[in-house]
Amino acid sequence: LYRFGHQQAGGVVDPSSQTEDLGDDAIKASEYGIANLKRIVPNLIEWTSKPGEDYSDLSDMYGHVVSQFNRYMGHVSSNIGGVYENYKTSDQEGAVYTYVSKEHQENCLTFVQNQLFLTPTWLIDKDIIARTEYSGITETIRKSQVRTLNNILEPGRMTRMAENEALNGNSAYKLEDMMQDLRSGIFYELKSGNEIDTYRRNLQRAYVERMNYLLNNAKDVSRKPSSSYVKSTQVKMNASEVIPMVKGELMTLQAQLTKSSKKAKNNTQKYHLEDLSNRIDNILKETK
Repeated sequence: LYRFGHQQAGGVVDPSSQTEDLGDDAIKASEYGIANLKRIVPNLIEWTSKPGEDYSDLSDMYGHVVSQFNRYMGHVSSNIGGVYENYKTSDQEGAVYTYVSKEHQENCLTFVQNQLFLTPTWLIDKDIIARTEYSGITETIRKSQVRTLNNILEPGRMTRMAENEALNGNSAYKLEDMMQDLRSGIFYELKSGNEIDTYRRNLQRAYVERMNYLLNNAKDVSRKPSSSYVKSTQVKMNASEVIPMVKGELMTLQAQLTKSSKKAKNNTQKYHLEDLSNRIDNILKETK
């Protein structure tokens, strides 16, 4: 039995209908996939080296590893705010649309936090980098993190989470809970007191930039539904739900940044936290 689902410009809606994604548990499948990638990376130099040739093959294969890792992150993160879509005719029983369970959505966010937002140091192989590029690894990691972060904080996805709560109450993974979990993970150093390295600083800046987009730009973006079940009118982000949540999260984060900057272990960290606080201040002033 084959089942085909649609995708749309705003991102994957049905996480069970994704390209290059097999099985019914994206977390388990991705864990296996990442375990394989971790075995591949230490052997790439040996497997791609040939006497008299340069490291072009090594560079290409390393790029494929990064791309495959990104696919796993996409497969998992698309479950957050996801809705299963099972086409039915009017004589068939059951719902057409069913939200992904609260527990699974929570587990998917935890997976992304642990595998990607906590710097994937296994992917930063110094021997490979020394043979393939003179700079760029920090940008490679940043792009991977930003890609998934923006996927999670996608306006349509956030709107679906708000609607899920409206329909199903406490059985839903609430937008508020997701936003708090996301912030706590990305800025865990503010509570733990750990040093914030370059990769994490990049991620934290990207988070603030995405929140700025949601607060000051995304509310003007609309999307066209691609399912025949949905009315043909354009559907806009539910700004009345998303905007206050984003603003509240930024205000909470700013208070945490101000407090933590006074306890920073070094100037680099202190300046970083102060810069984020200033950025948030400017974002909130810009908000209409």
